[in-house]
Order: sequence, then structure tokens, then C-alpha cells
Amino acid sequence: MRIVVIGGTGHIGTFLVPRLVTAGHEVTVITRGHRQPYQPHSAWKEVRRVEIDRRAAERDGKFGPAIRDLHPEVVMDMLCFDVPSAQQLVEALEGEIQLLAHCGTIWVHGYGVQVPVSEDQPRNPWRLTAGASAMWRRTCWTWRGGKAFQSPCSTLAIS
Repeated sequence: MRIVVIGGTGHIGTFLVPRLVTAGHEVTVITRGHRQPYQPHSAWKEVRRVEIDRRAAERDGKFGPAIRDLHPEVVMDMLCFDVPSAQQLVEALEGEIQLLAHCGTIWVHGYGVQVPVSEDQPRNPWRLTAGASAMWRRTCWTWRGGKAFQSPCSTLAIS
């Protein structure tokens, strides 16, 4: 399967991407090019890296189309923090892919009060990620006047 991972060299992608490659998937990582994965792994030799500054590309209306033009079957977005960003990606990918997965992390809980953090603990998110998972559910399924997104869209909360 052709999988694009947006933000693939960060906290989750460092470990996710090698597992996807090892499982036989063709993986493309979208990165600003500023960072290497946190841990080395031989699977990274098989990963295609595409450098895109998401914010700049979104301002120009080019980010969603750039992802679509990679012809993925699955897109995993680790770096979407607001509705306009989600809208551009959803609109560009509508009907073009099998799955769009937005991956929220434990950071939506804000500063930890208790470790480990469970999904049912009260949240005190940082402003940047406030409501990111709820925003994606709302955006993927209802942002166009209730018209459902043609490809399945998932919201993952990993703790």
C-alpha cells in the first residue's frame, strides 16, 4: 500500500514509519527537512522523503494538491492543528484515497497530572492542539454542509 505520512520524523513517525516499511508498505514522509528521526533504523533507507513547508504551501493553496499528487492510498497526518488546514487536505483528497488518518497524541491532554495518562482523564490541552481530534471528526464528516467525505476518515488518539 502507498502511504504518505505527514510529519513522519517526529515523536510517532520515528517508530511508525519503520514498522510500515517492514510490513511491506511503500512509504513517503512529508517533512520540512529540519529533523532526522529520533532513532536510526535500516528501514529509513527505503523511505521517500519529500520536503514541504506545510504552512507556506497552505497559504498558497498548494499543500492538499501536493499530497494528492503523490498518489497515496493512505494519508496519515501527524501535524494538523486547525480547521482550515484540515479543510484543504480533505478537499484535495476527497474520493482519491482509501483512508485519511489524523493522529492525535497524548499531548492533547496538556501537562500531565498523572502518568500514565488514560483517554478518560480530564484534558487541559495546550492552545495549539485544543480540540484537534474533535475538530477532525467534525471537519471530515460535516464541514461541507453535512456532505460526507468520500474516503473513510479516522481520528486516532494514541496514549
